[in-house]
Amino acid sequence: MQDVTAFVRSQAGGSVKIAIVSDIHANMAALEAFPERDFDQLWCIGDLVDYGPGPHEAVEWVERNAAMAVRGNHDHAAGFSVDPQCSLPFKRLAAETLRYTQEVSTKEDLRFLRDLPVHREIAVNLTRFYLVHSTPTDPLFGYCPEQSERWLDEVARINADVLIVGHTHTPFVRTVGKTTIVNPGSLGQPKTGRPLACYALWEDGRISLKEYPYPLSDTVQQIRMMPISAGDQDALITVLETGALPGGHATKAEANGNREVEI
Repeated sequence: MQDVTAFVRSQAGGSVKIAIVSDIHANMAALEAFPERDFDQLWCIGDLVDYGPGPHEAVEWVERNAAMAVRGNHDHAAGFSVDPQCSLPFKRLAAETLRYTQEVSTKEDLRFLRDLPVHREIAVNLTRFYLVHSTPTDPLFGYCPEQSERWLDEVARINADVLIVGHTHTPFVRTVGKTTIVNPGSLGQPKTGRPLACYALWEDGRISLKEYPYPLSDTVQQIRMMPISAGDQDALITVLETGALPGGHATKAEANGNREVEI
């Protein structure tokens, strides 16, 4: 990964553009279609693997392109061979694809996932960032949606202007006290009700939530080649195509579309 310290020094006082991705879930078709090219750095907020067909390739991509990354619950599960503690509708899919992830990943991939920190802190042009996959108090497994009152306690425990989180697969920007909470949504398995990959940009004090189409049919084709049951393949494809939970239960997420917020 890139040298973050050198980047901060070189960009001090200058224009900075940071691309932020999360919850890639081994969806290489979405990664390869990523539309941003002229950013200064890319940050990854965890869950590189599981659910999708390309865990090895996703780890390599993040290792090659990201300046900073934190460990998600699925990265932790793959690296340490433990339960990712998913919600009931996803437990079976998580277990089946975890086995696949460990089978096709190299020892170096799994070591990379184990070695990812559970949080990172960095200041860029006087803006203090705190990066964590879930929440500061429960960095791997805490599930905290946009409107939860728990954010009041979470931001009180850190010293940051911007708290960047993932895990819920739904993009949002919310200001709590003096801290702006940013969830870029999921690049590889979005739950917005639309099959569009999500990410965020931070550029000179402005946060933008973005989404873009990608060749979903390529991912579907690759899922059909995974050594899991046809029913599990169907469930994974349904989530990608509709943003619904396995079994046809719709999510409560509302699509944000492209939004910009000054922070």
